[in-house]
Amino acid sequence: MSTTASKDRRDFLANLALAVTVIPGLGVLASQILRYLVPYEPPKTSEVLLTRLSQLPIHSSKPFKDVLGNELIAIRLGEEDVRVFSSICTHLGCRVEWRQTEKDFFCPCHLGRFDTSGQVVSGPPPAPLPSYEVRLEGDNVFVTVPEKEA
Repeated sequence: MSTTASKDRRDFLANLALAVTVIPGLGVLASQILRYLVPYEPPKTSEVLLTRLSQLPIHSSKPFKDVLGNELIAIRLGEEDVRVFSSICTHLGCRVEWRQTEKDFFCPCHLGRFDTSGQVVSGPPPAPLPSYEVRLEGDNVFVTVPEKEA
């Protein structure tokens, strides 16, 4: 093998190593600069009437699609204990269902399970179910949900 071919190979490997380390570093630097220049804005939210308390018996659940297009699931664990979560699994977007006997949310697609607080119990979901603030006013159940972007 000639020394020219060996030198070319060394130069190629050195340039490849440099590109593999410098390019991701520049990407991280650019993302940090962008985060500094464009501050985070929390999503806009709206409070919507979800249901009547009388239509959600204790120890039951009910799926909803609110007027803003959010897919939700509400559970009522006690007299004034109503919790509302996204009904979309954080793994691959399947719909979760409430299992009363196991007292958990279950994703049938990949056997993901979430507890009554929306936290992951088992399975592949990488994050808890998003939960939403609930306000009870008389027989009305209001929930604060994110507005969908147009």
